[in-house]
Amino acid sequence: MTETGRGSTALVTAVLLGAALAPGVGLAHGEAGEHVEAFEEHLDDYESDVQALGERLDAIVERYHADGGGTTEQVDEFMAAWKEVKYHNAVEEVATPLYSPIWRAITDLRQAVESGEPAKVVEQRASALRATLYEGLGGLRLRASLDEVEPTGHDEGAAEADGSAEATLQRIREQLDEAVAAYGSGDTEQARSLIEAAYFERFEGVEGGLIEEDPELVTRLEEAFNAELPGLIIEDAPREEVEAKVASMKEALERSEALLDDAGEASSEAVF
Repeated sequence: MTETGRGSTALVTAVLLGAALAPGVGLAHGEAGEHVEAFEEHLDDYESDVQALGERLDAIVERYHADGGGTTEQVDEFMAAWKEVKYHNAVEEVATPLYSPIWRAITDLRQAVESGEPAKVVEQRASALRATLYEGLGGLRLRASLDEVEPTGHDEGAAEADGSAEATLQRIREQLDEAVAAYGSGDTEQARSLIEAAYFERFEGVEGGLIEEDPELVTRLEEAFNAELPGLIIEDAPREEVEAKVASMKEALERSEALLDDAGEASSEAVF
């Protein structure tokens, strides 16, 4: 691991060991590819992914310095690359507590570029993002070094009792409302827990079908669940801002439900 990664070893260890021991924390979510089943055999591949993502960050900073500003095009390309590499799935599945911080760091970088912050700020955001990427890699190495990880019994990505996407999305909306209520009462830990559960336990259960219909919508929701909404809570934002973000997410979820319904109808018509 690089010096950047070593600097956060204690934090990574505490977070991952806490997740491994805490009840109700899932370690696997959705379909991620066969490599995740034997992730410990692919650590070198994940390191190569992180290095490649780091080179993209270098290019973003270099262009921003050269142009005296920049566009979000390179950041969008970085996000696309991040979602495509095997490392992404490995962190999401195996080192779950370190997944959202990466998304938050990506969002921070994109916001800095969009708002035309000084080059130094963009460079700092890129550096912070690089650090979270290496923290994720450190988390994977730590998980691989653990002698045994007990399954948590979580039913990740499961639909609701009637097995429908509609019921799953409705429960997600309810959990978001519950998160707002918890935040309003001062229980930020419960609010974040509800947001994580809504994403990892439910949204990922319908994400696969939704990607086929509107991948950009999926990306926006991923960023909202893992970066924007948790970020507001961490920053102790006014409740009104949290409510506004949840309202926009619920609109996106309603759009998701309509898309999945249409896809289901089209599939039924094709059968007959």
